[in-house]
Amino acid sequence: MAGTPTFLGTGGGTGRQPGTARPVLALMRRRLDEGGGEEDLTGVIDLLLRRPE
Repeated sequence: MAGTPTFLGTGGGTGRQPGTARPVLALMRRRLDEGGGEEDLTGVIDLLLRRPE
C-alpha cells in the first residue's frame, strides 16, 4: 500500500485511467486493515469470496 501513489502516478503517466485501479486498491487497504499485511493479492480474492454475515 505504501507504493499506491507511485502506482497511480505511473499508470496516469502512460495514458491509462488510474481510477480503474482504485477498487482493487480499496480492497487491498481493507485487507491490510483487517491484519492481512503479510499477504499478496490472494488476500483480496479471499475478501471477494467471503459470504455476507
